[in-house]
Amino acid sequence: MLRGNGPDMIATLSRCVMALAIAGLGDRNREWGLAMQGEFEASIDDGRPLFFAFGCLLGAWRMRLADPDGRFALASYALAVGLILPLASVLGVGAIVGFPYLDFAQDNVVGILAVNGAPTTLLDDGNRAAASSLSMVVLLLAGTSVLIAWAILDRNWVRVAAVERLTMAATLTLLMFIALLRFDETRMILPILGFVVQHVVVLMLMQWHWRLDRDTASSHLQD
Repeated sequence: MLRGNGPDMIATLSRCVMALAIAGLGDRNREWGLAMQGEFEASIDDGRPLFFAFGCLLGAWRMRLADPDGRFALASYALAVGLILPLASVLGVGAIVGFPYLDFAQDNVVGILAVNGAPTTLLDDGNRAAASSLSMVVLLLAGTSVLIAWAILDRNWVRVAAVERLTMAATLTLLMFIALLRFDETRMILPILGFVVQHVVVLMLMQWHWRLDRDTASSHLQD
């Protein structure tokens, strides 16, 4: 029974790999994708669809990296998945457990998350009322970071610019909170540095996309 289902399973897996390969080619190489799809059907008759599909996938990604638009897509995913979303996760979890108004110098994250833990707070009777507002600002930063990552992958640069302005305003608000409440600013160095890097890289990515659009428009005019 397993032997009888083997070819069908291989064919199904091969079709999935081919779908990834064709999707990786992008719209600019649609003709290549159609040609590969035709050769793939012939490889099924030859009994080597999986080998052919993985070869197409490797070739598609090589072409993608050689294409300026492909490199841009890879950089976009690296920024969204490698920087923006992890930073948003840290801020979201941190706001829930009490960051940034908990003294991490005396209680680590494990102690803060403990049910019976008693973390030392940086708040006193004079500024304790600001805790909820401060948490909302941190959660706002986490939410806007997710929206920025989504807009970048969707290549909606109007939305990216709008959310970036909101994020920078929230960042400045957080800095003013910290200054007014007289917290130890050294505990905010890493998240602030992360947001500075995020803003700079997003701006660079937007300029890169505009240059790609300009070059594409110029090539169409020449044709």
